[in-house]
Amino acid sequence: MKSPAVALAATRLTLVGFGFLALGLGCTPSKPTPRQACAPGTRCLAVDDAGHAVPGGAYLAQCAGTFPDYIVPATLFPAGYAGPWFSLAQAFPSTHPPAEELPWTSIDFQAGTSAANDYLHALRAYAFDGMIEADFIPAKNARRRWYHAPLMNFHHGRELVHGVTEERPLAHPELGIKQGRTVRNFAVGFYNEIGAYSFGQVFARPNDPDLGKARFEEGAMVFKILFSAATPDDFENPDAYLLEGAPAWQIAIQPDPTAPGQLTTVRLLQMDVAVRDARAKPSGWVFGTFAFDRQASDEPAWKRLRPVGLMWGNDPGYTPADQQQKKPLRESVVSDQIPAYAKAHLGWAGRVNGPVDNPASACMSCHQTAQVPAAAGLLPSRACDTDRKKLYWFRNLGSGEAFGAVNAQSCEPAPDPKPTSLDFSLQLAAAVQSLGPSFGNVNPCTPSAAIRAVPGAPVTEPRIER
Repeated sequence: MKSPAVALAATRLTLVGFGFLALGLGCTPSKPTPRQACAPGTRCLAVDDAGHAVPGGAYLAQCAGTFPDYIVPATLFPAGYAGPWFSLAQAFPSTHPPAEELPWTSIDFQAGTSAANDYLHALRAYAFDGMIEADFIPAKNARRRWYHAPLMNFHHGRELVHGVTEERPLAHPELGIKQGRTVRNFAVGFYNEIGAYSFGQVFARPNDPDLGKARFEEGAMVFKILFSAATPDDFENPDAYLLEGAPAWQIAIQPDPTAPGQLTTVRLLQMDVAVRDARAKPSGWVFGTFAFDRQASDEPAWKRLRPVGLMWGNDPGYTPADQQQKKPLRESVVSDQIPAYAKAHLGWAGRVNGPVDNPASACMSCHQTAQVPAAAGLLPSRACDTDRKKLYWFRNLGSGEAFGAVNAQSCEPAPDPKPTSLDFSLQLAAAVQSLGPSFGNVNPCTPSAAIRAVPGAPVTEPRIER
């Protein structure tokens, strides 16, 4: 039993419904209808919000493989919707991928600002190779294989057009947003073959993840593109619209939980990258981020993303007082190409962070909390009222080293529970947590006698954000 001392704030908890596991029935129509809920040739299952198959359930799950493409409210589909439908790239390699030349490995990312920029641009070029032309649909990329993380279907789960999940919202005064406005943001991530191989190892038994295999190998790379629903009217100065000229997608969302779904335009704001690189001691990871620059003129517009910076360590002990004294960070590089609005939204004490991210944290410190159970928050809470307490999030951990448990009331390390590291991958952590005992979620596409949450029992871990 988990100690109540590590229960986190209730505002981060999302309880899910309970149901009985039953066999789902395919509901893909045999002929066109005014509104088609799933792609032709897939199974379309009626489920509840936790994935349990329920006749007449209020949610629909599209199944084309082992894991669901999406699980969304039946009311989400806009009137007359007839595609496209998101397809999860989930044919994870079962054997080790062949070696390939990775362009960033010849660049010393620690050799100053110019080298850090070159490293980030090499990662961006690798990610975009064939993906822009494919509209970021892995199956259409003839140059390189990319994959999605499975089971990101619960708590801000994947939507049905592009498979985006909902990210942290932005509100006044962030990025110049008007008072009283809140802007929603969405993202989708992709793993290269080396990274996807680890997912295949962890989920070799789809409903029984092997946490002993939760280590990524050298060269594993993931990138995430983030979009914002912000419009010019959301900003105090509409003429300074940050997303002018940014690539746009349409996604299916509900303006509020009771409203019918509608197609909404979102625009590119940020891109995150992470790569397993043994030169980054002790973590073995380099994290970086980009922000869209409306002043840039590159074509296609996807290439108007400019480096914010990268980090390979958390600069333990570095506080806002050090920043005020203009002491340099030793394990982070803030790019000289960073757009002004992103420079004004860096992480704690000036560490590298993207414009959508919480400025109380940083790229690496957030991701090193990837563990199950989720015995600590992604970032210091309000209970962390001193720099000493906040610095616990800015330790340097090795690959496979768990962040550990934190007492939510005191913001002090706790002895229990003893979590298992998910190697800096919050998407892997969210996937594993979905099949755990706390929330009672199930994989409707590959049913099993999954562990259920106990109705009425207290939930003592938060949903893992990613």
